[in-house]
Amino acid sequence: MIPPKNLNHDHIARYLVLLNQDDATRALLFAGDHRYLAEVIDDDGLVVDNLMKAGTLCVAPREVAEQAGSDEPKLLCFALDA
Repeated sequence: MIPPKNLNHDHIARYLVLLNQDDATRALLFAGDHRYLAEVIDDDGLVVDNLMKAGTLCVAPREVAEQAGSDEPKLLCFALDA
């Protein structure tokens, strides 16, 4: 049996935010405490598609929307389950 990995839960994404900008869509990841973690760089769209399928569409928490720099309706947020 493989022992479980010692995961640092500080770096687990809980929210995927899609910002629909004029030239492209940006995909941002945020932690459960609403900290910005990373931007998803995805050449073929497969990673973002899989994250969207695994997540649940939700209203972005205020802190997440502020950090994403968007108060416009072009923001989609997905809650990612652990």
